[in-house]
Amino acid sequence: MTIDNNSDVSNNQLRNPFLIFSFVVVVVIEAVWIVSSRGFYLVDECAHFLYSRFVLQSLPITVQTWHRPGRLWLFAVPAQFGHLFTMFFCLALFLCLLFVTYRIAKLKGIKHAEWIILLTGLQPILFDISYACLNEAPTALVIMLSYWCHLKKKLGWSLAIASVVFLFRFEMYSFALLMFLVYLWKREWKILPLVLLGPLLWIGLSTIISGNVMTFFREWSRFSHLGKFIPGVSVTHYLENLQTIFGFGQVVLFAIGIVFITRAKRNADYGIIYCTIAINIIINTLTGAEVFRWTGSVGELRYVAVVGPFWGIVSVYGLSEILERMKTVWGKLAFSVLVFSAVVFNCTLTTHPRRWTNYDRVMMNMTKAARTQYPQLTLLSNDCVAAYEMDVSPAGGPYFAQLNKDMLKRYPECLIIWDPFTANSLFFQTELTKEKMLQDTTVRVLEEYKYFNAEYLLLYRNVQRER
Repeated sequence: MTIDNNSDVSNNQLRNPFLIFSFVVVVVIEAVWIVSSRGFYLVDECAHFLYSRFVLQSLPITVQTWHRPGRLWLFAVPAQFGHLFTMFFCLALFLCLLFVTYRIAKLKGIKHAEWIILLTGLQPILFDISYACLNEAPTALVIMLSYWCHLKKKLGWSLAIASVVFLFRFEMYSFALLMFLVYLWKREWKILPLVLLGPLLWIGLSTIISGNVMTFFREWSRFSHLGKFIPGVSVTHYLENLQTIFGFGQVVLFAIGIVFITRAKRNADYGIIYCTIAINIIINTLTGAEVFRWTGSVGELRYVAVVGPFWGIVSVYGLSEILERMKTVWGKLAFSVLVFSAVVFNCTLTTHPRRWTNYDRVMMNMTKAARTQYPQLTLLSNDCVAAYEMDVSPAGGPYFAQLNKDMLKRYPECLIIWDPFTANSLFFQTELTKEKMLQDTTVRVLEEYKYFNAEYLLLYRNVQRER
């Protein structure tokens, strides 16, 4: 009987016209954005995509903290079929996230739960990263799966899944620690060790790949001392940009939702949701603010978008309470159209399909020129766009390698693309400068590009000829 009842509920949900309509709206808009895209989400997606695509050739690099093994292996198979296929794979994951969030809203008894698809799916930043080969959307899916299991009283699964979030965005391990405290208070002693699952998986994978159990701890020590490559943000940065992250309509409805939840004396029911949102904003403020300078974080808005589904749940609560208090059908219809229009226009006007930057185009043109003129030589560069143009691993291979002193020794005759952003950046620290390169008698300039204050050089180096 239980199986039949659950089946009937699922069938009723699938026959919900507005639920289906909402999914179609999100799919259509995102599919148009995907097909129209040329390029990657700034700044990291190109590198993340390539490391997933060439994961087996880049195994020693994958144990580093920046790569997040959860994301890297999640996208490893889709990346084999190209970036377009990977973006549609991301869309499929995003639809799963929206459906799980909808099921959570239903479990919490929210009457117009189907609105969660639009109020979450069309949040500007979350929508913008939902088809990107990044960590945030998968992180949100893991968190929502954990919370769904929590509501279904599958506490062991909830804590285990929450711990796995460490493999995607380790600052959101705070959610696992929050769930640990919840279950500690409930005296669920047997499941508490599951909170260590995510870190143990990362340590194990790192040990297997590197052959040294200490690799994980060395990487974390180095990551915690990484400086900011540009100035950080103010301590009010995220609070000032809530409407940019979640959308104007969602922010207003969130505030209304808090009022109604408080009046209904249900704050305890939404305690995990409130705490997760607050902790996320606080952690990213502390790491991104210029005044603290703890890490290399510079306050990207996508970090906070991870809690977008939780934000959407509170927003849909506020929307539902308003609709329930409207006495006329026409009043409900007018308000629904207003909210729908605000959410759709806010998303479509503030997000855009990916576009190669002019800097990227310069790198692509120089890479094409290098491969055409000197196909037998190895190209040295720290810009992943060059590796993408060649369709090779950014970790290095027969015809591409990272630009540093070791590679210069390994390849006495080679090509070098010097760009002002990655050639000697904080993340690579090659100790090479343009002046040193140009003073080297074994190096000559083949091509030079200038774009505003940026200067790009295609260099030919031949130590053997000089000797």
